[in-house]
Amino acid sequence: MATFVDMNIIKHTLSTLAATAIAVSCTIGTIDNKQLVTREFTATLSPQTRTSLADGGKVLWDTEGESISIIAGDGECYTLTQKSVSTDRRSATFTGTVPSEGCVYAVYPSIVESDYDNGLVTLSIPTIQEARPDSFDTGTNIAISPVKEGGTLYFQNICGLIGFTVNAEDITSIRLSADETSGGAITGSALVEHDGSAPFCVSDIDKGSPFVELEGEIQSGQRYYALAFPGTYGDLQLTFTDSKGRTATFPKKESIKIERSKVLNINPITIPADAWTGGEEPGGTASLTYAEIANPKDYVKGYGSPTTYTNDFGSWEICAYDATSAFQLNKDKVAYIGSPAMQGAITSVVITQKADGRSGNFIIGTNSSVSGSTVTGPYANAGTFTYDVTELNTNKIYIKSSAVAHITAVTIVWGGGSFEPEPGPDPEPEQPQPNPDPNAKADYGWFELPAQSDKNADGIDDANTDYYYSHTFRADAPRIRNFSCCYSKGYMQPVWVAAPMHSCYKGSSGRNDSYKPDPKIKCEQASKVEGYTRGHMLGSSDRTVSKETNRQVFYYSNIGAQLQTGFNTGGGAWNNLESLTDGQWCSDTLYQVIGCIFTRFTDRYGKTVEPRKVGSVQIPTAYYKVLLRTKNGNTGKKVNQCSASELKCAAFILGHRANAGHKPTASDMYTVSELESITGLNYFVNVPNAPKSTATASDWNL
Repeated sequence: MATFVDMNIIKHTLSTLAATAIAVSCTIGTIDNKQLVTREFTATLSPQTRTSLADGGKVLWDTEGESISIIAGDGECYTLTQKSVSTDRRSATFTGTVPSEGCVYAVYPSIVESDYDNGLVTLSIPTIQEARPDSFDTGTNIAISPVKEGGTLYFQNICGLIGFTVNAEDITSIRLSADETSGGAITGSALVEHDGSAPFCVSDIDKGSPFVELEGEIQSGQRYYALAFPGTYGDLQLTFTDSKGRTATFPKKESIKIERSKVLNINPITIPADAWTGGEEPGGTASLTYAEIANPKDYVKGYGSPTTYTNDFGSWEICAYDATSAFQLNKDKVAYIGSPAMQGAITSVVITQKADGRSGNFIIGTNSSVSGSTVTGPYANAGTFTYDVTELNTNKIYIKSSAVAHITAVTIVWGGGSFEPEPGPDPEPEQPQPNPDPNAKADYGWFELPAQSDKNADGIDDANTDYYYSHTFRADAPRIRNFSCCYSKGYMQPVWVAAPMHSCYKGSSGRNDSYKPDPKIKCEQASKVEGYTRGHMLGSSDRTVSKETNRQVFYYSNIGAQLQTGFNTGGGAWNNLESLTDGQWCSDTLYQVIGCIFTRFTDRYGKTVEPRKVGSVQIPTAYYKVLLRTKNGNTGKKVNQCSASELKCAAFILGHRANAGHKPTASDMYTVSELESITGLNYFVNVPNAPKSTATASDWNL
């Protein structure tokens, strides 16, 4: 395994990452029953602030859209928005409503809510950060200042920077993983305290992550920066991933030290060709020619005597006449040529026809009688004819003819990845065409699909032009659906994602992190929202059968803006609900809808989440999962063929708030009918016997 060059810690403190003084001027506004006042905070001209690197290492305010938060002693957060910024971007003013007294900390970037207790506040560094040339991800560089009545705010950073340069093309992610000597985390959540001299933070690996990852289109030779918690780290590994899904890993045994307000620069790395491993399977071909058979009469004996011929590509089945230098297939006869089983799904078949004035159709199917699903294509006289058989989703094909055909050669082309069977009980066929029935509640017969209508297949709801639809099929097996999505153009967030959960989607591809717009959603999609992490609706770990299929769940149509601390990441409420769902996979398919609520939401614990907008993006006030499966889990029956007593379904709704350690309880469970009243949507319309009006906690091990 290749190793990389030594690291050098740059011992200077960037002016960008030094202590920042912010002078405060207050304008008294109307005081409401919460004793709030309007304040305007103005940054001084001399120090730099901390949003992006520019001008040789200075950290300057963005020209618009910045915000900071004030944390009160009761843990409540108050957001102050950017009012103006100076021409040189070294000063900015912020305004907002805050308590007249009892304010404890000021935090950049702004946070929606805080976990504050007795001088300690929980703050987070995102584990996945956007790669930006010569800079870092906006909103990741956390700074904090004590609030002193009538005094000055001294913002200081809590994190350090790690600089990366890689000399290689098509890199999509850089991951640095390491173990902190005292058991801390490199990113995620940390407890922070600031007594006025310097901030002090303690990270916990149970609430954080042992790695930080930059993702995006990383350019060769450019320097990128990641932010991390201070600490001493050992067992360091740098892992690079390219657009083909290949990885190159470079270990370093010596420990490194990340210091607050300093930069740890890693010397440029050039990746040798032999360092790459894994990635997409290249696929391959298999061929059979009449000319290669030394004694044709031993293998080509007629329709009643199928034989097996083996070459370097495997065993071929031959049931054909010997037509003197060609295999002869006759009309309406039990005649065929069968391919060996390939290592991946077959994508095309190339057949060469002898010149003898004949024409007809080649019929290609998945069994020797060539019945059921087939691909049919014409041939005329002599020539070489190519047939796309991707839709057959098979690793073995059989060729038949509608008329007399003299075949001299057959070539099978198969793609990368492993061939996988279709999911368990599911409607057939999986046709990507809408239901033309105007009275149908869903465009397709998929069991978990909510009611929607796009009869003209333009991707936009026929009645609600704010809703855009996409139906994504597995990239490695195009007859198997990956997931369906409803996306809100106005909210710039997914409304719901519907997906079957079955073992055919599981494999060893791992996480790809190739975020990009859904090509079938024809409206603007939110890539990232300041202050929130990119939360999967359908989880990356649920689609690991291949790199290609895993990439699809990184479409923005499957990504919701989620709080990281206490919600999305390890030990968070949503993360724990995902674990409950994982425990419900069964031999029969589990059907799932994951969705967002955007209106004011109060959960059964009395906690309310108010609607909030960041830029053009409406932040969900709650996330939910709707689940349906057979109780037995191993019936082999389709759910629409089961009685209500054989099925179980329920909805689980979580307010979008930090709730670390919360595990699903019966209080989080709702009937599907109750969720329908909240969202106005109609679920499981293709399963009329779904028991939507009941939800039994014991069915879900609660």
